[in-house]
Amino acid sequence: MRRVFIATIFFLCGGTALAQLPAGEELANRVDAIAKQMFSRPMAGMSVAIARDTQVVFARGYGMANLEHSVPVTPESVFHIDSISKNILAAVVLQLVDEGKLRLDDDVTKYVPEAPIQGHHVTVRQLINHTSGIYSFTSLPNADDNERLELTHDQVLGLIKDKPFDFEPGTRWRYDNSAFYIAGMVVERVTKQEYGAYVREHVFKPLGMNSASMCDARMVVPHLASGYEMDRGTMVNAAFVSWKLPFAAGAVCATATDLLKWEAALDSGRVLTQSSLALMRTQTTLADGTKIDYGFGTRLGSLDGHRMLGHTGSGGGFRNVFETFPDDHLTIVILTNLGDRGARSPIVMAADIARTALGTKNKALLDLAVPDRELTALSGKYDSDEGPVEIFARDGKLHFRIPGTQIEGVIRRQAENVYAIDDNTEARFVVKGDRAEWSIVYTGGLLTDSKYRVN
Repeated sequence: MRRVFIATIFFLCGGTALAQLPAGEELANRVDAIAKQMFSRPMAGMSVAIARDTQVVFARGYGMANLEHSVPVTPESVFHIDSISKNILAAVVLQLVDEGKLRLDDDVTKYVPEAPIQGHHVTVRQLINHTSGIYSFTSLPNADDNERLELTHDQVLGLIKDKPFDFEPGTRWRYDNSAFYIAGMVVERVTKQEYGAYVREHVFKPLGMNSASMCDARMVVPHLASGYEMDRGTMVNAAFVSWKLPFAAGAVCATATDLLKWEAALDSGRVLTQSSLALMRTQTTLADGTKIDYGFGTRLGSLDGHRMLGHTGSGGGFRNVFETFPDDHLTIVILTNLGDRGARSPIVMAADIARTALGTKNKALLDLAVPDRELTALSGKYDSDEGPVEIFARDGKLHFRIPGTQIEGVIRRQAENVYAIDDNTEARFVVKGDRAEWSIVYTGGLLTDSKYRVN
């Protein structure tokens, strides 16, 4: 699904000491207060679940799973988790690698001969770390219309078969739903099962993830929350989505507590070998040596000096975040059913909860003087699947502008080549020679986008 972070450009990280997670009523009161902030802006419903040392220490619903019938959100409410599905798909691919059934550096056409590689050498590895260069179907002008259709694999591949590659495989990073769709096809060809059936039998059932499934618009899913969006200040039903196009890359439904089970199973070795799990959570290195904080279906980052990883997901009237702090044995899942950019981001709420658990506070933003060399080196246009952003100098400051919109503002220097717009977003520029090549975006400490310099 298309992730919506276009106006979210920048976040600040620091480092402080670890504290114990508040327990019982104290924890509930703190999360309730943070949740109340979420509902200070339009919000339908939300499910929050927290685990420490693999044990669920908090699970609570807020607001409505269905507005028409006044159905409240409970811990049993099921949500479309959107691109958090990619974390599951990447692990399934690695599980098959562990079983000797496929190899990461095999050409994808070994498993999916009809994959539209247009003469390029594309590996399975490149599919699940967003470095294949294959054109993403969410970049098509009619992407939203395609979401409503019940497309077959052949029809989905037909959407992109004549689209030129964004870059030579392995040379850049660009979020790519087409690549993950094809990775789901790889799993089907290797296992000789439909992806939904395979993950149900080999992942969800063995792990006790009883709510989790590949779900689509025609299925009856018990306790499924409805998706909503805002239309001129009024909350309305989200536009219809068939959930066929997202496929393995974004069509899983689950409760927040079942995603806690998923993380616990990963960490305990019930899904992957330790070497494969480490590989899944290792930065991607491009051909020129640039490192991107994305592993296999896993976003990476740090919050106040604490290592974190996970994934986000949005679409169909849902916005979600799943993140874990492996060194602190802390996992937070927030699932919401209002897919509107005006709503408070669940990533921001997750950061607030994490700081409560870790005993840290966000540092006050700085506004350091910008050296002339950075004014020159960083100014330019950057692009990604989320859309372009322009960085330009004015009156000794760096500014950003989203082309085609009225969105622009000053970005404040925090350190060399590190800039923030507010307490929750940060861009770290990768400079080579005398110009920046990347603007790498973090929200709530977690990588959300990597924008490549285009001019």
